[in-house]
Amino acid sequence: MKLWEFNKLDTLPNFFLFYGDEFYLDFYSRKLPIDNTNSLKMYFDEVDLDIAKNHLSQNSLFGDKNSLIIKTDKWSDFSKLTKVVGDNYFYLFFYGDAKKAKTKIFNNNFVRFFKPDLRELILKSNQYMQEKNITNIDINHLKYLISKIDYRFLFSELDKLALVDDLNNKIIDKLIFAYNETSFDDVFDSLFLNQDYLQKLEYLLFEGNDEIAILMSLSRYMKILYMFNLHIKNIGYDNVSRDVLGYQIPKNLEESRKNIAFKIKENVFLKFFEIILNAELEMKSSKDKSAVLFRTFIEIKSFI
Repeated sequence: MKLWEFNKLDTLPNFFLFYGDEFYLDFYSRKLPIDNTNSLKMYFDEVDLDIAKNHLSQNSLFGDKNSLIIKTDKWSDFSKLTKVVGDNYFYLFFYGDAKKAKTKIFNNNFVRFFKPDLRELILKSNQYMQEKNITNIDINHLKYLISKIDYRFLFSELDKLALVDDLNNKIIDKLIFAYNETSFDDVFDSLFLNQDYLQKLEYLLFEGNDEIAILMSLSRYMKILYMFNLHIKNIGYDNVSRDVLGYQIPKNLEESRKNIAFKIKENVFLKFFEIILNAELEMKSSKDKSAVLFRTFIEIKSFI
């Protein structure tokens, strides 16, 4: 099935193969018609075809339909699942070599995604912003953002920019993913690892980094830790960064972040988000944003 044919579908068939560009795979994996179903999700090394087949084959005691979502970069004998799907739902997101995808077993229920062009990126961004009720990013800001970043990170950057009033290109330059967030993360890691985070934070500000940019990056960092925590507790300790972020971060860094995330209780995460939200609101009217930022870090540290 071609992309234009896929886009014309009013409803998604009850079994379908998505493969190709990861941007599209991540976008459509959030838009599946599986509400009110008994859902099972299997990601990468956790895929077990016997368990998956049993899930699709069994009948619900309450008459609900079963749904199965698989994300993997390894092709297996998925015909075992397409043969038993029946009236249930099976959606496969294949992240591996597109040449290995055996589309015939899905009949015509498949679509291959290629690298999106500017028109597609704008279209998908507008759909995403409409779903998220993001109204402060106009078409010129959007085109500028797309020109500045790796398109795989587009949605996370839209979430970040949605928090900014009076957006302009200069602010976008300060806040986008490529703007020194690696060094920001080093400060955040130090905060949780009992290292001298205040001196590193002071140096970031000395270099001219924007307080709001640092705070928004801290918010992103906390959200990722929270997702790591949920993944570990509900799915497992393997493939955490790939499942949460959509790509694999260096192994030593992933282990460090997993260890940090696992030790934080859910009520503490909620407190962290409350502290950051209050700081965001205060910064909008404060003349001393640095003081707000330092106080935020110290308050978070008191709960670690």
